[in-house]
Amino acid sequence: MMASFLQTVRNEHGTASIELAFSLMIFLFVAFGIVEYGSIINERNALTQLSREGASLASRNLTTSQNMMDLLASTNNALDFANQPSKYRIYLAQITAGTPGNNNPTCAVSERGGLSGSGVTPPALPNCDLPQNLFDYLVYVPGTGATVQQFTVVKVYYEHDPITPLGALATQFGWGAGAVGNSVTLFSQAIF
Repeated sequence: MMASFLQTVRNEHGTASIELAFSLMIFLFVAFGIVEYGSIINERNALTQLSREGASLASRNLTTSQNMMDLLASTNNALDFANQPSKYRIYLAQITAGTPGNNNPTCAVSERGGLSGSGVTPPALPNCDLPQNLFDYLVYVPGTGATVQQFTVVKVYYEHDPITPLGALATQFGWGAGAVGNSVTLFSQAIF
């Protein structure tokens, strides 16, 4: 009787250990997912804010494109561009209205940062990623001129490195948009 009781207790201890192991794996999977997803959301929000700030600076016409790039690249938020120039790429495209000599708008692109690879693309010519309906406002029309004088497109790319084992595993298998090697490339664009 005592032997069967001890056998039952041992079986229950083994079962409890297995249940704990499975529960712990599920808990860690969820916890790592929350941490990784929160990190990506934080970085994406910082990118969005940075591209909007670039568009805001362009709209106020307060600075040259070089000074604007210096301001954007000196960001000291979660992205830390100043200490990690190979993890970001900023494109600033200024599309200027056509003139009587050349009806078509012109595009000048400046860039900063060392991030490259698939998915990191500069504003494409001829309209520098400006939607066609906005590009049409810049075309010079004889007699009336152009409706708008300039638009600015700010594109910001950032390479997110996983901070949890789950994030490293996800990028290793290519889960998630923009997965390259052990990182994910985040992107934001603003137009003004």
